[in-house]
Amino acid sequence: MNNAASAPPAIDSERVSAAWKAIHADPSIQFNLPEKAIEPRDPPPGWLEPVLRAIGDFIQWVGGGWRLILWIIGIVIAVTLVFALFPGLRDWVRERFGRTAATVDEPQWAPTETRARALLEDADTLAAAGQFDEAVHLLLFRSIDDITAWRGDVVRPADTSRDIARADALPPAARGVFAGIVAAVERSLFGGRALGEVDWLQARADYAGFALRAAK
Repeated sequence: MNNAASAPPAIDSERVSAAWKAIHADPSIQFNLPEKAIEPRDPPPGWLEPVLRAIGDFIQWVGGGWRLILWIIGIVIAVTLVFALFPGLRDWVRERFGRTAATVDEPQWAPTETRARALLEDADTLAAAGQFDEAVHLLLFRSIDDITAWRGDVVRPADTSRDIARADALPPAARGVFAGIVAAVERSLFGGRALGEVDWLQARADYAGFALRAAK
């Protein structure tokens, strides 16, 4: 095997130097990074220093109490999540504590005499036309509107008429009257039994006895 034929050609230093000079002279090729003066930054606002100092003083004052603060934050977050995930528990707590206090501090509900007599007059008109179902329904639905106007938290969107009749915020007399009217309405709407004059007179007497006596 001929070693001379496989040897690399000799480097022509003059040609390399000429090529380097030609490349170096090309203005489109950058070989050095230009120096750029660093612009001074604007000083921080005057209010930032006392804020940072106050934060530092607070951290120093708390010291080892951070663990307690983190526990309190964790408990608050956990309780919030529990109430968000279990609405029934939230409603139970509100009914157990919130509504009891409201019942003591706020006056109990009763329709005004004007509204009670206007309702009875409208219902009597329906009953006089033989529409006993509609007359009893009117007593119930108009009373629910009155309760909602009195205290919106008593009537929730998911509440049935039975739930409203059992509300702790209502006086016991109102709960008893409502229970009787609700039972009559349920017989009419769901039991398939039309209400008669006897049913209407009973519901009217119960409502009038409560509403007009409580309004005085």
